[in-house]
Amino acid sequence: MLSASIVRTLGQKEYDKRKQAALEVENMIRDLREARDYDKISGVIHQLANDLAESPLSNVRKGALHALAGAAIGLRQDVGQFLPQLLPSVLSSFTDQDARVRYYGCEALYNIAKVARASCVAHFNAIFDGLFKLSADTDLQVQNGMQLLDRLLKDIVTESDNFEIEAFMPLLGERIYVSNPFSRQFLVGWIATLDSVPDIELLQHLPIFFDGLFHMLADPNKEIRQQTFSVLQEFLREIRDAECVAYAPIVHVLVQHSASQDKFSRLSAISWLHTFVSHGREQILPFCAQVLNAILSSLSHVEEEIREAASRADATLRTLLQQSQDAQFEMQTLLHTLSSHLASQYVPTLVASLHWVHMLLKKSAPRVMQLSQQIWPALFGCLTNASEEVVRLDIEALARMAPNQLHFTPLIDHLLKLFKSERTLLDGRGALIVRQLCVLLDPRNVFETLAGGLQHEEDLDFASQLVQTLNLILLTSQEAMELRLMLKQPSDGAAFFQTIYPAWSHNPVSLLSLCLLTQAFEHAAELVVQFSKFEMTLPFLVQIDKLVQLLESPIFTHVRLRLLEPEQHPSLLKALCGILMLLPQSPAFHTLKNRLASVPEIGLLRLQLQQQQGKGKISEASAGAASKDIDFKGLLKTYQEVQDKHRKAMLKQHQARRIDAM
Repeated sequence: MLSASIVRTLGQKEYDKRKQAALEVENMIRDLREARDYDKISGVIHQLANDLAESPLSNVRKGALHALAGAAIGLRQDVGQFLPQLLPSVLSSFTDQDARVRYYGCEALYNIAKVARASCVAHFNAIFDGLFKLSADTDLQVQNGMQLLDRLLKDIVTESDNFEIEAFMPLLGERIYVSNPFSRQFLVGWIATLDSVPDIELLQHLPIFFDGLFHMLADPNKEIRQQTFSVLQEFLREIRDAECVAYAPIVHVLVQHSASQDKFSRLSAISWLHTFVSHGREQILPFCAQVLNAILSSLSHVEEEIREAASRADATLRTLLQQSQDAQFEMQTLLHTLSSHLASQYVPTLVASLHWVHMLLKKSAPRVMQLSQQIWPALFGCLTNASEEVVRLDIEALARMAPNQLHFTPLIDHLLKLFKSERTLLDGRGALIVRQLCVLLDPRNVFETLAGGLQHEEDLDFASQLVQTLNLILLTSQEAMELRLMLKQPSDGAAFFQTIYPAWSHNPVSLLSLCLLTQAFEHAAELVVQFSKFEMTLPFLVQIDKLVQLLESPIFTHVRLRLLEPEQHPSLLKALCGILMLLPQSPAFHTLKNRLASVPEIGLLRLQLQQQQGKGKISEASAGAASKDIDFKGLLKTYQEVQDKHRKAMLKQHQARRIDAM
């Protein structure tokens, strides 16, 4: 046991006296070691560690630390077996309130480690945790002492063949989320050191501390960000060369950080995901939906660098999936992800999502169609987007999802419901949507199915509005040219005419223009007479005005040419004169009047002569759809029934307004 003199001297205020006493302890331990009296050595260390090191007097604690270091030096190669006694008190000093005690604790552990070297590895976790606490110390001398000790411990671990990385990882995983900048630098330094040791496979333990490392990328300290980035880049290089990587937990972390508010963290996460997709390939497919979710969210980021990185990752992932086998990815989760992003307010994200839908339909249409109800609502929602590019891509996707009548009819039903609930969509984008459908699908089927859906429509105003839109497309658009040509043919034109007639009956002017287009002039004249049976409203007159303008367009050239032979087409002349009588004095009135004035007088004379000499009704020359054996009386009855519904609905509205006004 220590003499009273040594104990007293170890507690002196003067540093030199304490060091001298520590030297005496060192010599004592050396003698005891040579005598192999290990029990007495253990007793001396116990006295130093349990009595003196825990003294309430700071100088005594300092002296105890000096003496413990001296004891380790005296033990030399036998120090390893006494480390369990030496280390606890020294490590405990790292949290002492006195900065000088903490410093001498660093000094003591440094001297112990120099002697013990490889024997320290067995106690690495305890030593590391002590250093971790010191890394956040605000005292400059303590920091300097800690850094010297840190370098020594790194050298020892690097040289060791017995370092147990598995035992250390849980501790690193606990400490990695520290926020102190000095502690973060300490941890990053150790991760870099361990990763540089050839015999330590740190990459396989990356998921344990990967999330914490990524959090450090958002540190306000630029130096910490750069150090962390360098370490992560080294891991990324190793991943590229590795044969087997645990992608799942790392992808999960990257997906989380790809939504980070910190630019550097987000950009790094997207870049990592791109690398994973490029090098992991089929191994990434099980996490395709998660990765896609991260990428699509970043395509509309305010930072151009992030947008570009996300765009590259998106293209690579889409190519990978396109080349993969269907069984390698989960279609349902993928469609769920796309559905959520199709509700985005950002055009780049919407465009990319729609490209994904196109690719999946091209690659695995049957699988997509089985889950069509999962994505249809989102696709129909995109039709209201302000971007024309989005709408066009969306319509193309919807058209691809209607390869046959089984799927086409529900598509049109959904579209009709959307037009009905979103009148602004019908006004603003209705024509574009229908025209695009005519490009991608059979235009006749599009018109006939839409018309069929309107036959039993109870919202009569909506039906009239939609028919007006469809009629304008039919008369003027390039996409409907095939239908206009068909309406001039006797066979197919007649069938198409009769199919859409009931729907067109919801809008009298549209029906009249259809009859003129198909050269059903006699029926057109009858319709004009029917117009006198209801009130001429401003919207009606506006439509008549537009019809007159259309009659002057190339679409109706064949009709105007019929005016060269009024004796062959008296009903056309009657219909146009009837329209003229409906119009108020306006530019349209004068336009039509001038057109009728240009009818050849010789033709009019022949017509008059026929009427004078005729013994009955003048035979009407016919062509196009009107040349078929069509039951125009039955069609006229259909028109009258539809218009009767409109009149009743209007009367009911007027009555409701009067009641509300009372």
